Amino acid sequence: MNARLFSTIVFASGLGLAALAAVAQSRPPTTEQLGRDPGALRQEAEQQRSRETQQQQQRSQQQSDQQWNDTVRQQQSRAANDMAQAEAVRRTWQQRPPLAPEKNPLLGRWESLGAGQRKGSAAGLSPEMASLANALIGSISGGMCDSMLGRGTIEFRPAGLVAIGSDGRERPMYRAEYRGGGSRVVVLPAGGTTFTHMIIDFDSPDHATVAAVGCGLARTGASVAKAAKITAAAAVATGAPQDWKLLGTSAANGGMDVYVSPTSIRRSGSTARMTDLWDFKTRQLFEGKPFLSARTEFEYDCTRSRQRMLGTTGFSAPMGKGSVVGSGDGVGAWEPVGTSGPHYEHWSVACRR
Repeated sequence: MNARLFSTIVFASGLGLAALAAVAQSRPPTTEQLGRDPGALRQEAEQQRSRETQQQQQRSQQQSDQQWNDTVRQQQSRAANDMAQAEAVRRTWQQRPPLAPEKNPLLGRWESLGAGQRKGSAAGLSPEMASLANALIGSISGGMCDSMLGRGTIEFRPAGLVAIGSDGRERPMYRAEYRGGGSRVVVLPAGGTTFTHMIIDFDSPDHATVAAVGCGLARTGASVAKAAKITAAAAVATGAPQDWKLLGTSAANGGMDVYVSPTSIRRSGSTARMTDLWDFKTRQLFEGKPFLSARTEFEYDCTRSRQRMLGTTGFSAPMGKGSVVGSGDGVGAWEPVGTSGPHYEHWSVACRR
């Protein structure tokens, strides 16, 4: 076989293999396609690819819509749970007696500082504080300072909150009732607001913070001196040191004395509420800040021998004195008190067993 003939055969074989490969990569023509114009076939193939692309896009869009709907439902569920919890906390405070104006340290003019200006913190508990009285639970969503307090000068009055303009003009914001007293005052708006309640903790007579949200308040005007007297009187009425009764001592946490406040006991049917105080011999830490005492309020089920936490506050000094290091408010889960130990003793005092 000469060289020219060999080359011709190899070239022809290559064409044959290429043709076979092309046929293998495409679908065999159908009976309808045989004899039709190649241009029409290409147009039909392009239309088919376009339909398939549209179907794929529709499926992708349906998946995206489903994910969006699922996210919205989850957010709505969380919002509903948060609102239900907030309403439960509000009802808890509503059941308490109203705070008399002469014992309300919040009354007067304040400068609303917005978020981030607080003196204490109610978020991110250390294990030490959690071991005292569960977690310090914030009850109000963040980012609500403006709707709660606005900006600038405001005045808390016995009937509600008023904004004071730079020209001295007054603008009523909302009507409100007050609960608590001493180092904590709770504002219950009468309606028409985006929040259910506002818990305000005092770290001094002239500085306060909205728990969980972090809105700062600084007292202004001639009401500063008057507020100091009101706060001192209110502290005596809401758990002063002479009201505490020593229940026992413990070597835990470096040593501590446990007190209860018999005058704080409030009974309703088969339940009772009482405030206690944990006074530590050594400094404890909360978010890197030292505290030496913690005051907690519990609700006791006198029939079923159980308790649940309603609120707790940590203080920088012994016996509930000094500045507020951390605080939280929220209705905790019911827990058994057992048949002996500190929890049982607290339950016995509150229920008089």
